[in-house]
Amino acid sequence: MRIHQHSLLRWTRFASNPFGTGPEKRSAQIADLARNAGLELDDIKTPVKVSRVSAWCSGVGIRLRHGRHASVDNVGIGLLGYRHQMYEQALAKHTGAKVLLWETTYDDILPTLARAHGYRVVAVPHNLESLVSDSVFRDKTYEPGLDLAAEINRLRLADYIFTISREERWLLEARGLQPDYLPYFPTDALADECAKLRTMRQLKSAVDGFVDSPILIMGSAFNPATAQGMQIQLEWLSLERAKQRNIVIVGPETDRIFSDFASPNVTILGAVSREKLVELLGSCAALLVHTLGGAGAVTRIPEALLAGVPIITNSNGARDQYDTAGVYVYETTDEFIKLVDARLPVPPTPAQPTAAIERFSSILRHLAEEVMP
Repeated sequence: MRIHQHSLLRWTRFASNPFGTGPEKRSAQIADLARNAGLELDDIKTPVKVSRVSAWCSGVGIRLRHGRHASVDNVGIGLLGYRHQMYEQALAKHTGAKVLLWETTYDDILPTLARAHGYRVVAVPHNLESLVSDSVFRDKTYEPGLDLAAEINRLRLADYIFTISREERWLLEARGLQPDYLPYFPTDALADECAKLRTMRQLKSAVDGFVDSPILIMGSAFNPATAQGMQIQLEWLSLERAKQRNIVIVGPETDRIFSDFASPNVTILGAVSREKLVELLGSCAALLVHTLGGAGAVTRIPEALLAGVPIITNSNGARDQYDTAGVYVYETTDEFIKLVDARLPVPPTPAQPTAAIERFSSILRHLAEEVMP
């Protein structure tokens, strides 16, 4: 990447792929917004060359200084030390503006080092990590309170914070922080594809109103919260009074995790090609979403609405999308079945969050000018 004075350093674990997973789409959105603001991103690369002895020594020092909550994923001393050395190298090597876009907010090592190197830190957490760790879903005795408190203190190291959901903004404000709000919205490339799907769906709606079209359940079943939500919906769809609509389930690991599930009106496809997914989204009657716990926002919802697909979801899945046209929320099994059987119209096109985008872009431009090399 060509580095110039308006290049910002960024740390994200995810590729900026507008057609990828939810985290990849969020990273792609942030990259697009930076580019549209006239800025380049210099992503921290892994792996870097670090000796084991050096990493271990660094890790011991970090553990002594920061304690068990140095990282939300509670990694070992060696990996803590590796991250420390990786960050040090990236901060020293970067020749652009001393601004860090901090997306992967797992540890407090990076913002601490960045501030020591004279960087301004802009935190853009994809979600509150302590609320989505595997422990939340796999260990019933796990209490995330201490990890959440440590994460909130970690975010205090940032100069600016932008949350992906209103709920997370409220929680951080309740703890004395002053975050802003940058909702997820598809990149221009993905929005264009959604617009084509919307046109296709409007034509189909005029012809048959999706009367005989299947309902779509879409998600990555390797995510515990997603898999649990799918399991609940499958159980409800198996009820005798619900067997009136064909259901198609698609997404990585769905065919493996639900391999024992059998129902004549449910088809489980597993992972599919992009072309097949576009076909399914163009022809389905609605998209089902059911999430448990978790944090952040469900990226599938604004994308589906752009494509003209109505959403049927529980209240947790609707977080950050309450009262949005085209989002139908259920609280009970009976409400769920009634919505599945309903004939739902093509929702209106959601508006781009232009004011939030401009606030984010303006801050990045200001910081880039303020701390030019």
